[in-house]
Amino acid sequence: MRQICHSSTPVELAFPTPRFDFSGCEPASWNGGSAPRSHFWNTMSSLLPNIEFCAIRSLMPLVAQIHDPKLAREVRQFCDQEAAHGTAHSHFNVERLHRDYPGLAKIEAWERGLFTFFARRLPRSLFLALFVAVEHWTAAFSQYGLEEPDAWFADCDPAMFKLWEWHAVEELAHKAVCYDVFRFLGGRYVAQVAGMVLLLAAVMLPGIVLRMTYLYWKDGLLFKPGAHLGFAAYLFGRRGVLTRTALDFLHYFNPRYRPWDVDSLPLIRAWQARTE
Repeated sequence: MRQICHSSTPVELAFPTPRFDFSGCEPASWNGGSAPRSHFWNTMSSLLPNIEFCAIRSLMPLVAQIHDPKLAREVRQFCDQEAAHGTAHSHFNVERLHRDYPGLAKIEAWERGLFTFFARRLPRSLFLALFVAVEHWTAAFSQYGLEEPDAWFADCDPAMFKLWEWHAVEELAHKAVCYDVFRFLGGRYVAQVAGMVLLLAAVMLPGIVLRMTYLYWKDGLLFKPGAHLGFAAYLFGRRGVLTRTALDFLHYFNPRYRPWDVDSLPLIRAWQARTE
């Protein structure tokens, strides 16, 4: 009898991990000399490692329950990639961000407690759906960040561009793994939607707002309208971060949603060709 494959990932999840030198990076100006642009991604760098390490702790114990060899292998590869992402961003955070913005370390510590609470209290299906939502969100950002890098990272510090480009490629490559595990273990549409609502309400929106407020306050930008207008344009302008990803984000709520409805293979192959 032919075994059913529960994996929808069309690419091998094996990429080299680059080396990064953040010594020349100025946290408030590395992205085009703009504090709003730089701090948006500084916020992401501060936020993501906790999510990534929590995903690893949640998925690895499930490998023994996954009887599809391809999907089980991809879970292990996914965890290796997320560990590499979390480690790289944590190095940047400790070496550069926390030096000038020590309050970020306290926010990160509080969030680790939040994820521990979620892991203990949430039903497994909802907890897994949280990571399905994370991977959709990061894949949407990665897709358009790689398609139009100059719109988001013009005149960027080379080490930081290298970091986010590599991170984006791997996010696209493994974007279906959490979804495939969720479905394999019986996850349903209602839990999928609830996971996104939980992610936005309890993690992303408060995490981003709290960090951006703190970073602006530390840099004396909190009461400068120009800084807020610049940030709004970066998010909502014609090529803005949220403008470009809005339709992909909404597609998550389609009952027929599948992560690879958006074909990311050309972007992955182009990066591989450039870095061989």
